[in-house]
Amino acid sequence: MHHFFVSKEEIGEEKILLRGENFHHLHKVLRGQIGEKILISDGEGVDYQCEIQSFSEEEAVLSICFREEPHELPAKIILLQALPKGDKMEWIIQKAVELGISALIPLESKNTVMKLKEKKEEKKISRWQSIMDSAAKQSKRSILPKMEKGMGWKEAFSYVKDCDFKLLPYENERGVVPTREILGKIEEAVKEKKDCSIALCIGPEGGFSKEEVEAAMAEGFLPISLGKRILRTETAAITALSLMMMQLEYAVAEE
Repeated sequence: MHHFFVSKEEIGEEKILLRGENFHHLHKVLRGQIGEKILISDGEGVDYQCEIQSFSEEEAVLSICFREEPHELPAKIILLQALPKGDKMEWIIQKAVELGISALIPLESKNTVMKLKEKKEEKKISRWQSIMDSAAKQSKRSILPKMEKGMGWKEAFSYVKDCDFKLLPYENERGVVPTREILGKIEEAVKEKKDCSIALCIGPEGGFSKEEVEAAMAEGFLPISLGKRILRTETAAITALSLMMMQLEYAVAEE
């Protein structure tokens, strides 16, 4: 089923109007047919299953069949991803969106080899946002996650200062039992409030320095373990997000 994001102004009580680029893509590229079912999201967490009713020269009229259950996690996850080498970032972005992140901050740390050069950063961020948007549509997300600009530690700390939980997977944090306890606390918090937020900070190939870990802990980050093995940065991101996704889904499944 094709998936489109539209503004709230295009959504009525019984019908949705598809215009501009969305209309062109549905009508000219996808060759949408009258009666075909498509998924529409308002970008703020509401999804509608619709049926193509008619086409004109400038818009498609969709009839709303029903409002779908939300496709979002019951908590906002902000991923602070230390910049990896090569094209790994694009893969991480795609999978992180599929697993439910709300925003991603490219993080520059002591051991990051890749640096975002000022002249090229805007173009790079734009490409990464495009990858995010495509992944959100493919995975039936109800919102479009946001790609933030590259940040250093201090700016990133300020960005996530109000998050309810701040997690830092760290290879020297060996205890899986404390990690399980932290995840349990997140589960309980989700049950108690609907706007819980989590910051997850993933290190670069060379890991975080001892000073960076101490600085993060001073800002309220809790070190957690992802097991006894040393994981690549892209593996660590997906492992941590998968753990949180299952914990969060389980929290609301029990209700």
